[in-house]
Amino acid sequence: MRIVILSCFFLVYLSLFSLAQERAILAIEGTVRSESGEGLPATIIVHELGNGTAADLEGNFRIEGLNPGNYHLHVTHLGYKALTKTIRLTNENLQLDLRLEESAITLQSLTIEANPFKNGPVEQSQSIEVVDREFMEKNNSGTFANALEKLPGISTINTGVGISKPVIRGMSFNRIMVNDRGIKQEGQQWGADHGLEIDPFDVDRVEVVKGPASLIYGSDGMSGVINISPAPLPQEGNIQGHLINSYRTNNAMRSHSAMVEGNQNDFVFKARVTLQDFQDYRVPADRFVYAGFELPVYDYRLKNTAGRERHFSLMTGWRKNWGKSTLTVSRFQQKAGIFTGAVGIPNSYNLRHNGNYGDIEFPRQDNTHLKVISNTTIQLNENWLEIDLGYQRNERMEQSLPHIHGVGPTPEGNLALALYLNTFTANGRFNYHINSKHQSIIGFQSSLMDNRFGGFEFLLPAFQSWNAGFFYFHEYRWKNNWIVNAGLRLDGARHAIQSHEQPVYDQSLNPTGEMVQRNPDIERGFANISGSTGFSWILNERNNFKLNLGSSFRIPTPIELATNGIHHGNFRHEIGDAGLKSERSYQADLNFTHSLERLLVGISPFMAYYEDYIYLAPTGRFSTLPGASTLWEYRQNNAFFAGAELKFQWAPTQEIQFSLAGEYIYNQNLDTRLPLPLTPPASVLSSIEYSFPETFRFFANSYFYLEYRQVAAQNRVDRNERTTGGYGLLQAGLGWEVPIGSNPWKFRISGQNLLNTFYFNHLSRYRLLNLPEQGRNINFNLKIPFQLKSN
Repeated sequence: MRIVILSCFFLVYLSLFSLAQERAILAIEGTVRSESGEGLPATIIVHELGNGTAADLEGNFRIEGLNPGNYHLHVTHLGYKALTKTIRLTNENLQLDLRLEESAITLQSLTIEANPFKNGPVEQSQSIEVVDREFMEKNNSGTFANALEKLPGISTINTGVGISKPVIRGMSFNRIMVNDRGIKQEGQQWGADHGLEIDPFDVDRVEVVKGPASLIYGSDGMSGVINISPAPLPQEGNIQGHLINSYRTNNAMRSHSAMVEGNQNDFVFKARVTLQDFQDYRVPADRFVYAGFELPVYDYRLKNTAGRERHFSLMTGWRKNWGKSTLTVSRFQQKAGIFTGAVGIPNSYNLRHNGNYGDIEFPRQDNTHLKVISNTTIQLNENWLEIDLGYQRNERMEQSLPHIHGVGPTPEGNLALALYLNTFTANGRFNYHINSKHQSIIGFQSSLMDNRFGGFEFLLPAFQSWNAGFFYFHEYRWKNNWIVNAGLRLDGARHAIQSHEQPVYDQSLNPTGEMVQRNPDIERGFANISGSTGFSWILNERNNFKLNLGSSFRIPTPIELATNGIHHGNFRHEIGDAGLKSERSYQADLNFTHSLERLLVGISPFMAYYEDYIYLAPTGRFSTLPGASTLWEYRQNNAFFAGAELKFQWAPTQEIQFSLAGEYIYNQNLDTRLPLPLTPPASVLSSIEYSFPETFRFFANSYFYLEYRQVAAQNRVDRNERTTGGYGLLQAGLGWEVPIGSNPWKFRISGQNLLNTFYFNHLSRYRLLNLPEQGRNINFNLKIPFQLKSN
């Protein structure tokens, strides 16, 4: 597999050199106007090339250097609904007259590209949420996953401050996929304490596909997919960038990020460096109860929750008339403390601070994620070939003191557990435009994972895992207002898991010379077929109804088959089951949207039936391993999921906008007749935002918002799982721009948990220790854009 993927890299770039000699003479030109005929200085992007331009004040534009073929244009302008238009160039220039519909709803100004056919927001049959860089910067909470929580149906599993992973419709871990530039992020995501190694400042655009997405993206997309897409490539002759600095008061988090990008003669580049440092965070409590003992929280700070992050990324490539190709190299490094009481039994002595709140002591995580990603789009006559190749190296090391784990001094020193995961990925898609009514995609995805481990602890064995999938997806425009799609997928996988024996220690923490087998050799192969179908019915310009039906499957992971050790980040002993079968799901998603110029209402009910659903459940027993807590095991039962999401936005005036996002998830283990563990409670996020009139020269684009999130109690829990009370959180923020030179500086101030509310997050790992979430937090942010060269 390594040789195959490296060969693909070579062949891709060899073919690009031959294509680079082609010359194109065609152009697209036209005018972008409002419904009343007024010219608009809109932005027009050719999706396949990442190329575009801005119309002048009269709305006129021209994009040159195009080959004959099919293209998708994305047209956006603030205050108007986004427009996506499929065009065909033959042997002459194309003249367009584009009309945009006014809209005071911000989200309607964003195009959707996650749809495989790159068409408009109403054509696809799935529910997709889109956010851009402005949203990410406005809602940055220190991690990428936490910034998405304001979308309906999205929540997070947290371990402290710096470790967070997304949850879609009550599912996480290996049931959702996070794709960075077309490559699935592989970072031991089965662990609740394993966050996403993604820099929140390096995210330009996120598209969240909710519901079954296994057909296009792979078997792990049973509940949804989070696509991280790069911004459009810079225009020719431009070199620009920005500096971002922020400070968060709760844990003194200092964030600094610098970016520069440019385009010289169709050679494009982009570089970013990010530094984040944070101290122990504050909670609204001075004591907590653990195992029946009341223990102190000194100075209202959780000891050893400090951390630091370092990230860099570099993208280079070129854009030509035949397509585009980029190569991105990034490295994310994180050192994060784990609350002292998470490993072993906490006591008053080891909970006391040493006076330096920034110390990162034992236990802690040292994580590094290296990625090399190649993205290439090539035009083949009127069709397009997309190739994504990737290599990832994830190193996850947990440092701790041996005696806390019931062992004496070891050759590994303080390295309790190390996991080294290498992943090679090769994906390809051929977009075939048959005619104006039919288009299809033929694609494949393949990956090879090789995992090794070290340290004096054992959790996950060494393994190799091979996956490959082939799919066909077809879209048929039956009528202009009725679009149908359907597809089939074939997947195969094989796990080769190595056995492991662990030394036995006596009461004096000395090795006895005996060994105990923690897992045997396991060889498992899997294969299955999945499919989906759906339609989008555009009743009229205001109403859109969608239905998507899918049957997908997910193979059990090596951790589910073979784990047998203490997962200290989760405070439990986890045991796998080598006999687990593949999951099979049958899912249905509905979506209805009513859209006016100043009103948007959307409701998305869903339901799913799972055969042999795999989950980790508490047994109610304590582990016999030293330093362990409760025993959890992977089980398999039939399950049922249902729920709905509500989205409401209303702008009674140009300056005021109300919004509401609600979600509810219901699930049931059909064998035990109990709920499944770690189910997010129902919640409603309501907000009001006011944009100040442009009356002050030095305070342009000013706004103020107020938000309140009400979270219900979660009393529907699995056996031996704790309930959680409801709570409400108040948040607020304001922002403005100061025109300095040709690039305005952007200031933002926001506050979370302004009332310093004491509450437990049902999905937080520290909830198991009766530790509340962060207290009041004020965030100060300054963004300084700059222009080094313009065309």
